[in-house]
Amino acid sequence: MERSFYLDMAARGMRLPVATHLVLHENPDPEAILLDGKRLAAVMSDTARRFDSPLALPVMDLTLEKDIMLRTMGIPAVDVAGFHFEGLPDAKAAAAIVPSMDVLKSPRIKANYDAIATIAREGELLPVGMSIGPFSLLTKFLKDPIVPIYLAGQGLGPEDSEEVAALASILKLCETVIHASIRAQIAAGAKAMFVCEPAANLVFFSPNQLREGSTVFDDFVIAPNLRVKALLEESGVDLIFHDCGELIPEMVKAFAVLDPAIISLGSPVKLWEVEPYIPMTTVILGNLPTKKFYSDTDVPLDGVPGMVRAIDEKMGESGHPYIVGSECDILSMPGYEKAIMKKVEAFVSTACACYAR
Repeated sequence: MERSFYLDMAARGMRLPVATHLVLHENPDPEAILLDGKRLAAVMSDTARRFDSPLALPVMDLTLEKDIMLRTMGIPAVDVAGFHFEGLPDAKAAAAIVPSMDVLKSPRIKANYDAIATIAREGELLPVGMSIGPFSLLTKFLKDPIVPIYLAGQGLGPEDSEEVAALASILKLCETVIHASIRAQIAAGAKAMFVCEPAANLVFFSPNQLREGSTVFDDFVIAPNLRVKALLEESGVDLIFHDCGELIPEMVKAFAVLDPAIISLGSPVKLWEVEPYIPMTTVILGNLPTKKFYSDTDVPLDGVPGMVRAIDEKMGESGHPYIVGSECDILSMPGYEKAIMKKVEAFVSTACACYAR
């Protein structure tokens, strides 16, 4: 899409909850819907229309690429959830991870594919794909990612450290499976890709190393995502980049090189403080504390409009295109579904009157 499509979303003062999971669980059989592309498309469409959004978003499930990667490598299904590599991946098993791998063997990925294809055929909403980012997938495969990342930040390369060698080797596999997943979604008709890198944050990266000139953040986060961006650009697909972690300005500045159509940030980040590091052609999305919407103590219902207006006021002063939205996907939590939905409805219905759009 032309960048003006997203800028117009911001200009009309829309609100954007990533709430497909919440709407999905209004149904009596959500797990069955996740395996049925046609019904999943209906949920995606219902979510978009309910909240007056032009974007049809899948459920943000960041386990799918890990699952298909390990199954392709021959890891038993019972071991997939808790699997971690112990050193370098087995060469024979890793050889199965190729650019042409069939990710549609995963029933969940196949259902997402079919849902995107259905949305694309209907032509009323923008079909959006979903993928975990390369670095965040990498962290799921190591019991303790922090140590090898720190070693890499100290300047050690694969030739210097077995741990860093494993890090680099696993990252290559992660990129391959993510690219295969993205290609499948593009083939289905996705026009934008929601790439989620929540692990690219201060938990895994030392701010001292970054400020002292280490390239570790560029090497393991930015460079792999630039390759994702290049893949998207080949097909004219837009990047929506998501990171709900705790960040420092240097990290946000690094993300700017990805030039996403939308950058989605979490509540630990003050949007108005980082907006100078983000291009004016990128819409900033966020960042109500929706992870706490289940709690009436942390986020009372009558306090939600004030939170929305506070973001409006600060971001309105900056002049940067933005959309008030959720800080991440809004999960349906048993026993709290109605309370969460009321708060989502409260923030979506809070009109912006702080400046002319």
